[in-house]
Amino acid sequence: MDVTYLALGGRRVRAAAAHTARLAAGGTPVTLVTTARPEWDSVPIAPGVTLRRVRSPRAARPLIEAAGAVYAGDAEALAVAYATGRHDVLLEPSPDPARRTRDADLAVVTPWYPAPGDPFAGAFVQAATAAAGPGFERVSILHTQGWFYPGGRLAGRLLGVAAERQALRSGNAVVLDTAEGELTRVVAPTPAGGDYLVYADEQTRALRAALPTGRIEAPVVHAHVGFLGGVVAARLARPDARIVVTEHATFLAQAFRQPGVLRRYAEVLARADALLCVGRDLLEELAATFPEHAGRLRVVPNAIDFDRFAVRAEPPREPLRWLYLGRMMEHKGVPVLLDAFSEVAAGDPRVTLTLVGSGPLDAELDRRIAGLGLTGRVTRRPPVPPERVTALLHEHDLLVHASRRETFGMTVVEAVATGTPVLVARSAGPAETLDGIGDRAGATFEPTDDPRVVVAAYQELRARFGALDPAGARAAMLARYGAEAVRARLHEVYTEPGRPSSATVPEPVVPALRRLTSRLPSPVPEALVRTAARVARRA
Repeated sequence: MDVTYLALGGRRVRAAAAHTARLAAGGTPVTLVTTARPEWDSVPIAPGVTLRRVRSPRAARPLIEAAGAVYAGDAEALAVAYATGRHDVLLEPSPDPARRTRDADLAVVTPWYPAPGDPFAGAFVQAATAAAGPGFERVSILHTQGWFYPGGRLAGRLLGVAAERQALRSGNAVVLDTAEGELTRVVAPTPAGGDYLVYADEQTRALRAALPTGRIEAPVVHAHVGFLGGVVAARLARPDARIVVTEHATFLAQAFRQPGVLRRYAEVLARADALLCVGRDLLEELAATFPEHAGRLRVVPNAIDFDRFAVRAEPPREPLRWLYLGRMMEHKGVPVLLDAFSEVAAGDPRVTLTLVGSGPLDAELDRRIAGLGLTGRVTRRPPVPPERVTALLHEHDLLVHASRRETFGMTVVEAVATGTPVLVARSAGPAETLDGIGDRAGATFEPTDDPRVVVAAYQELRARFGALDPAGARAAMLARYGAEAVRARLHEVYTEPGRPSSATVPEPVVPALRRLTSRLPSPVPEALVRTAARVARRA
């Protein structure tokens, strides 16, 4: 049967490209329907996929009504599909679309996990799950995916209501087998804009609808990110479940400035048996914010599967091929890194830089590269799946990171695991992971907006490049962050005597008017109620 795949917004273009490529590789004729958005200009379309552009999302309605199999790949596509009345719209290619989540011994709840289109997201959660899993017979990974849409106006509310209804009509989840356990990817249409209370509410509603019993059927629940996965777990876990939360977020201070987030986080801490911080700096921040819950906090770092990171055959001779792996974001220091590289490149025509990842700065970085005359010296690549990271590191001489805020610094540890030297900012996470071994692994510098600081650190590293000790640095990292070491600490937390805690985190009361409007066929009344509720809450 021919397939029509809809990707009518601009936020999930890489996922759409990955899913349509998979369908076409199986011999299925695929028509990818998009709008004329610039995000598609840099995304390759796989052989066997026919690209069809429409003027607007509304113009796709006749195509949906006439198509055989239909996939909706983003919130805009879900909303248009809802308007057609089709009940057989799919969300993602899977062997068994009707499969439901099974009970488990350990359930992992996370808003971030590697997925088609964003293979970097939540790689640390995947590694932690792989480390913890061998102690449990059945592991369930519950990944609540935010399908974001512009939600600031009534039109956005209308889109969101229609998208949620179609997601529920379509089953709103796919269940797959992975090496780490059974993975349930749950679609949670969510208004963009950074409202963390709304994010947690949407993810809770979506996961409850996806689970056969409406709750997480596992005696141990490990949630990631307190104000997202932690909230979801505390609301949906069984009353007798042990809840452990790991905090990785680099933007806690930003989240805590939003009304209600501190209170919600305190409720999670009251319910959780333990909250694990991936670094000492993060623990101190939370202990100062919630002194009454300081006894529930402890440091358990991210796990690294060193077996996945083969050591390069020989160390690089010169630090000429720079590599950045991560999100293209301001706080990651990518602009200052690019400016530093420009200065180094002006004096050495052999030096190159590869930027791997995507993010809000994509277009700005492309303009900056051209403006600095670095076209051909700087290579941009899309995100890669975790299994490609080792090969990338082996292809380069130096991992570079200028991030001002990191709670751990996963890619830094992964580089050291392969024997690749590093040049990184001493933000909280990398300062801790490289403590005592920074000079053996490479060089560090104070977080900065001044590219000259990065250049000076690079020149110092280059002068002693042959004296590095990558094998010794790797051995020290293995002892701290290897899967076996972290597994022992996680299982200690999972099995220690429980602390008194409240049974559940209360959910916001759903007004009767909203319950009533959600049953009406038109999304307009429900959208109006949501708009009024948002205005009232903000006031």
